Amino acid sequence: MFNFFSELKSKIGDANIDLYNEFNIINVSGKLLYVEGHNGLTILSPTTIAFKIKRGRVVVDGENMFLKELTDNTLMIQGKISKTEIF
Repeated sequence: MFNFFSELKSKIGDANIDLYNEFNIINVSGKLLYVEGHNGLTILSPTTIAFKIKRGRVVVDGENMFLKELTDNTLMIQGKISKTEIF
């Protein structure tokens, strides 16, 4: 599985730069959310998807959302994403 931030870190090659600290989130135009470093889902519905991270929880609100991809470490949410909150 391709991991964007791990690949970027290997290309930079500087041990002093910590790009992959706990988790990474990329929001693409409010239609796709890519996450690296999640620790499991807590809520899964078309309007709310929530998941655990190392030191908290992330809640994503929107419409017609679904999981496009789910692995042990990464997830991809597709739909109309209106809000992402970290607690």
